[in-house]
Amino acid sequence: MDCPKCGHAQAGEKECERCGVIFARLPKKEEPPEAPVQPGQAEMEPPVAAAKTSSGPAGWLVAMVVGLLAGWYLFGQHQQTAVDGGQPAAVSSLEGEQEGSKTQSPQLQQGGRVDQPQTAEGLAGKLAAAFPADTPLEYARNATVFIKTPWGSGSGFFVTANGYIITNRHVVEFDAAQLKEFKNKADKLANDLERDRRNREVLQNQLASIREPGVRRQVEEELQRRQEAYDKYSAMHKEIVGQLQRIERSSWSSDIKVILIDGSELPVQSLKMSDRTDLALLSVDCYNAPFIRPVTDNRHFGQGQKVYSIGSPMGLQNTVTGGIISGYREHKGRKFIQTDAPINPGNSGGPLIDEQGGLIGINTMVLREAQGIGFAVPIQEVKTEFGQYLGGM
Repeated sequence: MDCPKCGHAQAGEKECERCGVIFARLPKKEEPPEAPVQPGQAEMEPPVAAAKTSSGPAGWLVAMVVGLLAGWYLFGQHQQTAVDGGQPAAVSSLEGEQEGSKTQSPQLQQGGRVDQPQTAEGLAGKLAAAFPADTPLEYARNATVFIKTPWGSGSGFFVTANGYIITNRHVVEFDAAQLKEFKNKADKLANDLERDRRNREVLQNQLASIREPGVRRQVEEELQRRQEAYDKYSAMHKEIVGQLQRIERSSWSSDIKVILIDGSELPVQSLKMSDRTDLALLSVDCYNAPFIRPVTDNRHFGQGQKVYSIGSPMGLQNTVTGGIISGYREHKGRKFIQTDAPINPGNSGGPLIDEQGGLIGINTMVLREAQGIGFAVPIQEVKTEFGQYLGGM
């Protein structure tokens, strides 16, 4: 039979020997009535089968042009991008990766564009309709989410089509040590407010006995300043107490929100946290989510390799920043990727990817009082911690 996508003739009826497409996954559509080729049509739509040859020089010329375009298209489909001395790029098609998924990850084509799936269904199709993904970075952007909790916010990203999301543990967990420190600060602020209230009462009582107009005016101005400061810090204390109460009553199943690029929210169905690394695995109920595929070989990611960070720094959702790999470091027996790609509050849990959109690591922290020194957890840690849930990735 002839492949409906590239026109290759073969005996097999399940998978094309040339382009690798699974015939059963191609959308069924009616054959359009045969019509003459319109000017420019061959350039806008890549041919999927051999053109029918018409008689005469004009028909021969049309057939030759269509055939050349078909060869160029197939060459672009299968040519791999070499990185660092001829090693193949690590991102490949996701077709067949997830059972039941009908959307494949983008492949880098000639000109830097992405080969989008022919049938974008489910969540991937919905997001792509509102936010077209014409590059690997834009596809990864659609797969990145904003995570909001009662104690803060961060980022995460889909790693499977069936709704698994990777983020940092510190994004979804407010640990006991931080909670205790937070309570101590709230108690200290309450004591300072009470002491100031008593001092103002004493000063207010003294004001009645002051007869000198100039001194009296100074005391009144001082009382006014103290009252304004008290009101300000009293409101701050009230907000802190309210946040503490929300944290203590919070439940991951109801209070952790996963917000997509289009602003829609998905409730969290499950939460698993690593005991060894700053990683957590969430799951949400969705069909055919856009997801970021890990690189299969990171040996070519040396110092100077171009990388990109996606997240929501300072609440600016779906921000893409670029940098390089600065080095590899070890801290408390764990390995980290050092990068100068900007990582700010809100970037935690977001993906660190290469130019083809392949996942390298998970942004996790920055070096305080320094600029351009950030760290990411290598993707191998995700495989070690959660590979049993993710099918080995």
